[in-house]
Amino acid sequence: MAQSADWQRKFNPAMAISSVSRRNPIARRQILRRELAVRGAVSVAELSDILGASSATIRRDLDALAREGVVERGHGGAAPRVSRPAEEALAIREHKNVDEKRAIASAAAKTLKSGDTVFLNDGSTVMALARELAAGDLELFVVTCAVNVAHVLVANPRLDVCLLGGFVRRSSLAVGGAFAEAMLEQFNADVAILSSDAFSVGEGMSFDNAEDALLSRKMAQRARRCVAMVTHPKFASAARLTGVATGQIDVLVTDALPEDLRRDLAAADISVIEAPPVPDARERGT
Repeated sequence: MAQSADWQRKFNPAMAISSVSRRNPIARRQILRRELAVRGAVSVAELSDILGASSATIRRDLDALAREGVVERGHGGAAPRVSRPAEEALAIREHKNVDEKRAIASAAAKTLKSGDTVFLNDGSTVMALARELAAGDLELFVVTCAVNVAHVLVANPRLDVCLLGGFVRRSSLAVGGAFAEAMLEQFNADVAILSSDAFSVGEGMSFDNAEDALLSRKMAQRARRCVAMVTHPKFASAARLTGVATGQIDVLVTDALPEDLRRDLAAADISVIEAPPVPDARERGT
């Protein structure tokens, strides 16, 4: 996503600290931890550009953070270390269809404008969108049920983030139940951007978990517009519970769409944004 020089001065940590601090290993490593938390995985080359430090320096810093148990080193870069079972399960999901999710997230972010109030549910595609928004320059008010999504979003001072209250589900780090539903009822949103476990024209967005289904339905109902983010493996299938009916969806963003489904969506008056996956530049540089 294109970033203005004004945004970079306000948000890019490398531009926010002095050159003296940039030479300080503690200050550099704090920036590295922040970048990894927001982006999920970053190459040495990109971190070198962000901090204005040599690749050798970045490698030493990453090695030090790895010894502290903060990051996991990989070929040409690093990623945040996951330690809790929920984080491990989420990390596995996030590494499936990575390029597709990034493409969908980038396209979904372009449906927003500064000043919007946005509902986000949980899931690995929503996490990809959170990282896109955290690295962007939109000013948004975001309401989410996902603890990990909120954690990523608050890194950007342009984003006001409200985390719904309730009991946290360990498998997904999402909140649900009566408290979350009651809190959600207080908000009116411009757009709900949602992902689900499955999608079909007949059943709409469907979910395996009842709390996910109910909260997503309420988000769609309390938003003026509903955007569904769907990776192609989720098409033409249905999960246990319908959460968001087809008639509630205004826009569907995907990486690939079968022709028969395209016709059905047009008949249902759902606009389609198709964003074919493009390999991440960080991967090409590692």
